[in-house]
Amino acid sequence: MGLDEFKVRVPSLLWIPLLISGALLFFVDVFQLQYYSRVPVKEFSLDQKYLTGFTINTPGCRIPYMDPFDEHIKKFIETPEVPKCNKGIPALFYSNLTSIVLNYSSLPSYNVTVSELKCCYKAFWRVEPKNDEHDNKIDYSENCIKFSESVNIADEFIQVVCTYDNSIKYKDMFSFVPLKDTSAKVTINPRPLNVLMIGLDAVSRLNLHRQMPKTVHFLQEIEAVELLGYNKVADNTFPNLMPVLTGMTENELTSSCWPSTKHYFDKCHFIWKDYKEKGYVTAYGEDSSWMGLFNYQRRGFQKQPTDYAYNYFNRNSEKEIGNCHKMNVYQCEGARYVYNDLLDYIKKFSVTMDKNNLPYFAFFWGASLSHDYLNKPRLGDDNYYNFFKSLQDEGHLNNTVLIFMSRMEERLPFVIISLPKWYRIQYQRAYKTLERNVRRLTTPFDLHETLRDLLHPFNLTDEYVDREDRKSRGYSFFSEIPSKRTCEDAAIESHWCTCQQSLEIDQNSTVVVEVADYAVEYINFELEGYAQCANLSLEEVLNARLMTHSNNSIVAENTIKDYMLTIRTSPGDGIFEVTIRRSVNPNKLGVMGTISRLNLYGKQSSCITDFHLKLYCYCKKLL
Repeated sequence: MGLDEFKVRVPSLLWIPLLISGALLFFVDVFQLQYYSRVPVKEFSLDQKYLTGFTINTPGCRIPYMDPFDEHIKKFIETPEVPKCNKGIPALFYSNLTSIVLNYSSLPSYNVTVSELKCCYKAFWRVEPKNDEHDNKIDYSENCIKFSESVNIADEFIQVVCTYDNSIKYKDMFSFVPLKDTSAKVTINPRPLNVLMIGLDAVSRLNLHRQMPKTVHFLQEIEAVELLGYNKVADNTFPNLMPVLTGMTENELTSSCWPSTKHYFDKCHFIWKDYKEKGYVTAYGEDSSWMGLFNYQRRGFQKQPTDYAYNYFNRNSEKEIGNCHKMNVYQCEGARYVYNDLLDYIKKFSVTMDKNNLPYFAFFWGASLSHDYLNKPRLGDDNYYNFFKSLQDEGHLNNTVLIFMSRMEERLPFVIISLPKWYRIQYQRAYKTLERNVRRLTTPFDLHETLRDLLHPFNLTDEYVDREDRKSRGYSFFSEIPSKRTCEDAAIESHWCTCQQSLEIDQNSTVVVEVADYAVEYINFELEGYAQCANLSLEEVLNARLMTHSNNSIVAENTIKDYMLTIRTSPGDGIFEVTIRRSVNPNKLGVMGTISRLNLYGKQSSCITDFHLKLYCYCKKLL
């Protein structure tokens, strides 16, 4: 089922207040022009030598300091509704590292006694897809193994069913991390650093501070380093995580190993393959995986890409016991929050690897908590705090590089890196360089180079940090990033670049209308060949801003100017954001980056499958 079938459409009249609030949040977050005289108290790795009022202030990039709790923003921050999983009926069983156990306190909710329940479990697993299939196949064992109050589990994924009076009274799904033959053979001496990457989709750096203060404060306490100038390089999750995982843009990926959405990703070289070749155990997993990185409008993998893969459990679990569906996600699996189930699995994985002295590379991505609502991440603050704290208190971060990151709220996601204390002391030059890069312009390409460096963490000596084999597009965070670096140097299109100032201009001016018309013409050109899609026309320019990278006056008469517009088209009331570069001599227009869809399109584009063009298409059959 595609994303368009889940997305809902908000009535067009409601977009007026939504757009006003969204635009205010965006411009305060990204292009705020009022520079604050105070330095933030609770930021990571602050350097007082920088001019007050800027987060990044280098010759190549200036990003103004933005207060996460500015008075203009506070009115949009509210406490979201807490999902009521399973209609308030608690889970009958819970799991630990190796077994499932009856929760006796839940029995009254089911109005049964232990002796009256008949329970059994079946294992289930991923089935390798054939050439014409998507990577979403699951199979179950034939036998359902009976048990009573608890049972040890040797399988990776199981389904539990309990009956009473020959009818199903309870169904649940549990995941475990049994040792596999591939991991049991791993022997590396000395043991290298684990790499644990945990993503939280659609959360900017500022919104993390607003919504999850306990989590942020704890990461500060363990001296994690937050990158203040981490800038996305493309529109959504996929083209921003491909540079992290492969070092390539989406176009480069397409030309080298993934020709189209009808192909699998098996031929692409993901960073976890490098770790696997070095002897690491590898893991990958997402929640809300139906719209996951490799699965939404894509085929996924033919061979399982990593030793452990949680997303196959998640997909089947949401299908069987998912509830509290809102916007695009199931918020609950049975009586448990979907995001919390993922955190529990990550904890089981980390504990199992550490108990067996196995080094690992793990990449996990959560979307169910944060994908659709600005304020929902605050519901997970306590659980994320407890999760990170338990890893620290139980010693599971003693030999682990923790990377906590996001993809976007808009252009400045968060990336927070925690290194083991002993490692920070022993490799002080590398750590100090990482701290210095806190206030430099950084990108997903840099994070990829950092992951490559962490393949050899004991090589990060002074000589290695000072090496001259630097890349212009990607720099490891353990190498000093040039202060003169610009968005162009870092392969960030103007549309996504935050090293800019902006000035709101008349949305009805001749030049703005000219640029807006060009944007709509561009969309229609992209849709050529799709006769089922209606031709779009410009209905209204909702906002227009003149952008500049220059430190000089924003209204200086430059030969090249970038205009960022928010426009509404018809039919369908599509709301788009686009950056158009206009050259004065010769007169030339061009789209910078991609055109972003700001409102939901529901079933408007159900007549096509291209996941890029779905953003633009309005099916003629709806006219």
